[in-house]
Amino acid sequence: DALLRLAKSACAAAAADADCSEPSLQASRIPKLRIHPHLMAATYSKGAEYHVHKDSYNGTDNQRMLTILLYLNDDWQEGDAGELRLHGTSVSGKGSDEDVYVDLAPLAGRLVIFESREVWHAVREPRTQRWALTF
Repeated sequence: DALLRLAKSACAAAAADADCSEPSLQASRIPKLRIHPHLMAATYSKGAEYHVHKDSYNGTDNQRMLTILLYLNDDWQEGDAGELRLHGTSVSGKGSDEDVYVDLAPLAGRLVIFESREVWHAVREPRTQRWALTF
């Protein structure tokens, strides 16, 4: 495991009398990565898109109330596509109005928050790889 080899190397360089054995390093020096089960890292490449949907349908599929997106695309430029498309709700209130929308560019550091059970949205097909975290 590369992380364990790196930890052993750093341990040995730090102190000559340090206990750099594998059990010692695993027990005390390598922190465990803890990620909430609802955190999602998503990447979309050319050819991938996400059609119009809500992130929760009245709580029948999951308990999500808010969707929080954080974009991680340092080099995104106009024309790269991959925008988040937020749709209006149809006059009947039972679906999206795909003629009424706003596109948000996936700029690095952009944080988007919306009500999971209310907002119809989609991800447009990107021309370059696009990254986002969903909380």
